[in-house]
Amino acid sequence: MNARHSLVFTIAALLLVALHARADSDRDRERDRDRDRTTTVDCAAGDTVARALRQGDERKSLTILINGSCSEHVVINRSDIKLAAAAPGATISGPDPAIDVIRVTGTRVTIDGITVTGGRNGVTADGAAGLIVQNARVRGTGRNGITYTQGASGVVDGCTLVNNARDGVTIDSASGTVINSQVSQNARMGITVSGGGTARIGIDNFNVAGGNTISANAANGIHIVFSSTARIAANAIMGNGTDPSLGFTGSGINITSASADLIGDNTISGNVGAGINLNGGGSANLGDSNFDMSTVNTITGNGNPNSTGGISGFLGSALNIRDAVISNNVGFGVILTLRSSAQIRNSTIQNNTATVPGTGDGIRLQLGSAVLGATPNPNSNVSGNAGFGVNCTDAESSAANTAALGIGTNTRGGVACTGF
Repeated sequence: MNARHSLVFTIAALLLVALHARADSDRDRERDRDRDRTTTVDCAAGDTVARALRQGDERKSLTILINGSCSEHVVINRSDIKLAAAAPGATISGPDPAIDVIRVTGTRVTIDGITVTGGRNGVTADGAAGLIVQNARVRGTGRNGITYTQGASGVVDGCTLVNNARDGVTIDSASGTVINSQVSQNARMGITVSGGGTARIGIDNFNVAGGNTISANAANGIHIVFSSTARIAANAIMGNGTDPSLGFTGSGINITSASADLIGDNTISGNVGAGINLNGGGSANLGDSNFDMSTVNTITGNGNPNSTGGISGFLGSALNIRDAVISNNVGFGVILTLRSSAQIRNSTIQNNTATVPGTGDGIRLQLGSAVLGATPNPNSNVSGNAGFGVNCTDAESSAANTAALGIGTNTRGGVACTGF
């Protein structure tokens, strides 16, 4: 009987020891799972990123450091991966123009400090949540520099996106933030938001300004279309629309059947087409006081004789303009056409120039369009323009509360409109 009790106690003790050992082992595995693993890829020695991604436990985070220039296409289908430069000049170059250089489907992936070139798209997030591309240079790709698509999300921060064969950044049916970056000399758009996508451009996810330079792209600097929306702040958007062979003249910001909130501190200047162009029922709010930053947007020196205006609204577009400076644009300060409308408060529309006789109005209304001088805080100034202060070109167009617009001295006169 005593021997039996002794055996029972021994078995119980062994089971207790085993349970403790298992618990310790589980804790060790959990700790190991959370611990970052690092490996280095030496491109000159024939190492590849693709091979490094097959190493280790896929449940663990992994940092891959790149030395030199690797010629390969990379698919990152596991999560918690960081792909970073071990030293300046680290590059991944895609040899096949039909394949993306880096394609990400895993979550929480970071690409840091490397150059990406060649291939189709430079970096594509396909349904991937939390892709961060930072301090990277994406250039000379066969299509877009960086693409977020199919519900993907992430941040582009401190990157240079230049000389890509299509767009610098595309956010298509996805969500993306672009901050502190240079997006220049791409063969189509600087930044495209399409397919119901949402974007923050120049403002981070904590509502802190992080302005971009978006310049010298062949078509539009920022292109927001097809039920998409964007918040835009603190950017320099200049000199876009450089390629007349595209068949249309690019603008600083184009909004087609979409909406945008231009919070403030944007300078939109020297674009070949309009500074801001809306059509197809697009809407824009300029000057948003709900953020801790300047509400002033400056639209100056935009347009040419064939594509005029600081701000152009077409085909049922709607604008709410507050605290804007709209000056020295070619043709018109603001032009609204085909039942488009604007409310304007506390803005300066000044010194806009004529291209041919009969142009140069501060505000021009055509084909059933309307403007309202909004209150409270009107304090606007419409003066020094080469045409009228406000000019309606047909009986269906009208202006209301023009006293709130602050119509001053303009070359052809003040208001050439009926009321509502």
